[in-house]
Amino acid sequence: MVLQAPASFAINPIACTEVSGSSQNIEELDLMDLMEIPVFLSASQQAECTKSAASVVTTISGEELLNMGARDLIDALELVPGMNFGVNVSNTVGLGIRGIDADTGKLSVSIDGIIMTDQRFGTTVYGSHFPVEQIDRIEIIRGPGSILHGNFAELGVINIITKKGKQLDGVTASGSYGHFSRGEARKNAVLTAGKAWDDFDVSFYGKYNYAHRSDRIYTDAVGDSFDMADNNQLESLLGSFKISYKNLNFQFLADEYNVNSRDYFADQITPPEWYSRNSFSTYATKLSYQHDLNENFKLDTGFDFSRQTPWERSRQYINGEDDVLKEKVSVDHYKFDLKATYSHGEGHYLVVGNSYQFENYQHDVSAYTGELPLFGNYTLYTEAVYKTPWVNILGGLRFDSYSEYGTNWSPRIALTKQLGRFHYKALYSQAFHAPTGGNYQLIEEYNQNNTLGNHIEQLVPEKTHTYEVELGYHFMSNLSVSANMFYTRINNYFLYTFDENFDDFYINLDGIATWGAETVLSYQHRQLGRFKFNYSFYRTAYDPEGTNQAHDPDGNIIHSDVNLGFPAHKFSINHHLQITDSFSFNHTIIFSSDRYAYSGANLIHHKPTAVYNTYFRYQDAMLEGLEIGLGIYDLFNAQFQYAQYYNGSHPALPGNTREFNLKLTYSF
Repeated sequence: MVLQAPASFAINPIACTEVSGSSQNIEELDLMDLMEIPVFLSASQQAECTKSAASVVTTISGEELLNMGARDLIDALELVPGMNFGVNVSNTVGLGIRGIDADTGKLSVSIDGIIMTDQRFGTTVYGSHFPVEQIDRIEIIRGPGSILHGNFAELGVINIITKKGKQLDGVTASGSYGHFSRGEARKNAVLTAGKAWDDFDVSFYGKYNYAHRSDRIYTDAVGDSFDMADNNQLESLLGSFKISYKNLNFQFLADEYNVNSRDYFADQITPPEWYSRNSFSTYATKLSYQHDLNENFKLDTGFDFSRQTPWERSRQYINGEDDVLKEKVSVDHYKFDLKATYSHGEGHYLVVGNSYQFENYQHDVSAYTGELPLFGNYTLYTEAVYKTPWVNILGGLRFDSYSEYGTNWSPRIALTKQLGRFHYKALYSQAFHAPTGGNYQLIEEYNQNNTLGNHIEQLVPEKTHTYEVELGYHFMSNLSVSANMFYTRINNYFLYTFDENFDDFYINLDGIATWGAETVLSYQHRQLGRFKFNYSFYRTAYDPEGTNQAHDPDGNIIHSDVNLGFPAHKFSINHHLQITDSFSFNHTIIFSSDRYAYSGANLIHHKPTAVYNTYFRYQDAMLEGLEIGLGIYDLFNAQFQYAQYYNGSHPALPGNTREFNLKLTYSF
């Protein structure tokens, strides 16, 4: 893989060693160079290496994804410290960060700047959904990214950047097939194409995927069960088209993701004659232009539009009866951006930007009969960096004015520096998370339709304070370590919950806070290959209601320092060995400590698990351009379960068992 920065940005040699644009393959770079790969996560979008970026950052290159045989985004994010997956409802899997549920609008997920997090509830669903074949790199912020990324970046940012036509330079077709011991795991087909002619660059990507979550037996809280083998489909179709001419860029993206389930919303399965189908769709366009007034000053303008139809719910009858559409709500999202950046040759910069966005909700089929307002938001933000020989000083401020939730100021301060082999970061950020129209609608719908006479107040926005400190050192060119500590507190925390009739709604809690540490150790040896060790832990620091914790039958908190669904400790080891120029071996161990979650009214203790994956990659096999990949996932059949990360009564959802997967790729 050739590492390249976006054409619009030059690498400042003061900020980062120039690796991008080199002709070297990633396998030829030493560990020091790999740590200098630039990221573009600040409001200025200036290139910074991860060691001096004003965030706690993890980057995963596209080549790393191919080397490990990543089947989807879950395989990649499992290797990120502090990130853990759990079940939400109806065979959907969400993500938590540092012991806190991030699936209620607290995590921004985007592909080339197009928001994939659903605008209705702020959720993102995982599992055979986001393809990895055309990814150039994934830039991950563990911690707030609200200055640039807005309302959903309260706890983190996942920024997926796909390859340009210049990087693809041809056509690649691939397909894979996976099988569990008792049923089909997945089958997919992928086509990518790209080309560059001087200042003109075009690329296309398309993937169809049909998969199953598991082949195990799912048992609900009252003892009923069903066989998941070939009976819990995950079906996705994603296509992307990008075209650019000089500094003008246009992108169109279409994503259709369908999840079939019988585990349903709470503690019981559906009757055998029908199953539930949840559909998630995104159709989006993005147009942007950068005007360079001179070498120091530039203007960026952009327009985004998306139509999303998340959580479209239908009842599918097995005996051939007509299917019934139970709910369909569409969200049209519009966003206009204008940003000015002044950069100095010494690395200083000043950014001033503003944007206006609004969402329009259309209730095509819904139990809610009221009217929703138009949810608008005007944002003004600024960020500045001043660099000295001993410290880079960053200050940022974001102002939001919401049509329904008033105004807010969110500051950000960072002190960072790379001093030879040593680097440090001291970070403080505030984030403001306003309820979405889906949050608003669900509460109004509950008040309108519940039979218990309950009345739920509308949500007030969350306010988050995060403190982080990171230290790192390169002991030698092939050995490095970094460690960070964090403290995050969310006031007015949103909780998704149910009443005794399993009618769902949101409420504000007083707050929740966690603290913890994360560490990454990397080692490279010419003969032994590359090793990366990640370890993270968290502790609950504040939860006065105890809502996110495990209780015994008498209501007493069992573990006051651990939240539901998430392990207190997690570590992973990834080892990649390049045996020959064309043949490589990669294997991974992912360990999660004890977890606690509910199945109905019963508290379940999930014991520690260790999942071991292996992948063999043979490039230019038999003929030039042909690649063969063979993966064995969960080799020792640990059978990880996705525990629910709030008390919604949903039993743990079985994950995959041992899977054998064959992948063929041909480039021409």
